[in-house]
Amino acid sequence: MEPIGRPALFLLHALGMSSREWDRVVAELGDAFECHALDIPGFGDAAGDPRRSVEEMADWLADEIRACDPANWMIAGHSMGGKLATLIAARTANACRATPTASRSPTKPTRSV
Repeated sequence: MEPIGRPALFLLHALGMSSREWDRVVAELGDAFECHALDIPGFGDAAGDPRRSVEEMADWLADEIRACDPANWMIAGHSMGGKLATLIAARTANACRATPTASRSPTKPTRSV
């Protein structure tokens, strides 16, 4: 059965940015998606949020998605946001429809320097 309604699109910004990074994208998408541009903990309106590890941020993101209870959803991320998007997509492989990323940082360093 196909999900009903507009798909939810969660948007995650790059390191040092905020959800405002996505304002033009949200405007261009219009009513095609139910857009949720989020401030990652430690940035934008969530600057005072103490979560710092990637796992803590991924848990936060999973909670944000669950709170919206979307029937059909996708997640997009830029840089650090792309890393979180990739982690969430892996955790929810059967639920997330797409995960476009731009300049995604690696989920873990591949070697020590």
